[in-house]
Amino acid sequence: MSELVFEEVSVHYGKVAAVERVTLAVPSGTTVGLVGESGSGKSTLARAAVGLAPINSGRVLVDGTDVRRFSRRHRPLQMVFQDPYASLDPRMTIGESITEAMPRGTADRRGEVARLLELVSLDPERAAMLPAQLSGGQRQRVALARALAGRPEVVIADEITSALDVSVQGAMLNLLRELRGEMDLTMLFISHNLAVVRYVSDIVAVMRHGQIVEAGPVDQVLEDPQQPYTRDLLDAVSHPLGSSAEVGRVVGGPLAQ
Repeated sequence: MSELVFEEVSVHYGKVAAVERVTLAVPSGTTVGLVGESGSGKSTLARAAVGLAPINSGRVLVDGTDVRRFSRRHRPLQMVFQDPYASLDPRMTIGESITEAMPRGTADRRGEVARLLELVSLDPERAAMLPAQLSGGQRQRVALARALAGRPEVVIADEITSALDVSVQGAMLNLLRELRGEMDLTMLFISHNLAVVRYVSDIVAVMRHGQIVEAGPVDQVLEDPQQPYTRDLLDAVSHPLGSSAEVGRVVGGPLAQ
């Protein structure tokens, strides 16, 4: 298990500050939920961590090492993106996409592909299929398997359930919880859905206008928010507790479990 730390990270696009001096820790073996409205800077922060957005100042660290020092082939940090239709090369089979992400020297790649597909609850025979032959939920599972193929210590999941049907979302959330328990993963889980964040996260951080405005244990923050913006996010849900219960029904059990 490894710790992910953002130290005073700023990302600017010209004169626009998408992220401004963000400090956030994702402790080893925990899931931190990052919430906020569209445009709040959540995805930009995630993309900065994996080298897809420029870091103007500050550092992103995995166990104390700046992520910019890792080679592309040996990054301990992997990201799963929001759109399951755009995250896979349509010309490559599922097996080829997963194999591409494996470290050099991986023995028995075919066997490793089968293992990873089983890990995300997909039939290994789907390795020969193209992405167009899969549903959105299946593609997102493949994208997760591809991220795990890199043997990461930290996974960033960026709105990975938002493009899926509600029933498929529930299955994906349960899968994430199971994988974290089995693999001791450290995870930054990004979502605009507070009920979903509550179900999968230990800690929640609330982002607004490129800054973290509130953070703490998920139940504490969502049951007793200290910042007006956090209360506004909760008020935007018709009934926070009812919404949580709804997610609990979708995934097959109460959120408190």
